[in-house]
Amino acid sequence: MAPDQYGSLAADYHWFFDDVDLFLGCDTPGVRAAMSTLNPGAHVLDAACGIGIDAAALLRRGFDVLASDASEGMAAAARTRLRESDVDPAKIVTSDWVDLPKHFEEAVFDAIFCIGNSIAHTPDATSMIDALEAFRSLLVPGGMLVVDSHDWNAIYAAGSQVMIEPGIVERDGIRCVRTYSWHIPDGFGAPCVLEIAPIFLDGDRAELRSYPVTMWPFTRSDLKRRMVVAGFESVALDVIPGDDRYTAVARRPM
Repeated sequence: MAPDQYGSLAADYHWFFDDVDLFLGCDTPGVRAAMSTLNPGAHVLDAACGIGIDAAALLRRGFDVLASDASEGMAAAARTRLRESDVDPAKIVTSDWVDLPKHFEEAVFDAIFCIGNSIAHTPDATSMIDALEAFRSLLVPGGMLVVDSHDWNAIYAAGSQVMIEPGIVERDGIRCVRTYSWHIPDGFGAPCVLEIAPIFLDGDRAELRSYPVTMWPFTRSDLKRRMVVAGFESVALDVIPGDDRYTAVARRPM
């Protein structure tokens, strides 16, 4: 298993979601549209569950949800979130994507969601295709894979920058300013580093915590081609002009 980039971030990651997001989970148009095609009670895998926000939201939508994350810290936080929602925390496993077939039976899920820009943690085409093939093996014939991603061409065009989320999140008397720093190399294809950096405010004092994570860029056509190589069909990209995120939806052949 790869080093856990997110283990220490797990305790602070909730600050990067306001209270509405914590309840609704990922609500991008492409992901929301994909969810709307599923029948009530559909068997769903959240394959990059993080601290469990989307898994909990999928459960509230009436789906039968299992979840996984490669980070034990994130998976532990997700189990706590589900436990607090009176959901069996055993529904969450810690696993790399290629090892998911060791945890779940073949061809059991109606849909797999790999969202939150998570697929960018595969370091090359081979690793991504291996992960996509593992997802395909777990889907029923005709089952749906949903992946959302940054548009890496847009990220590179913007270059290295510091971003500050509007507003201050306050919980239990603690206030947090949410910042990100993109560290973008000159050549497309080299790994990018996103520094997730919450600033905690206490009176006139401020504490900055830094959590750098590495991602590997790819183009939209790269993702579509890799999905096809991994055995998917009906690959569709939901691209919104001016948005640096998009959603890819594909099907396991019947």
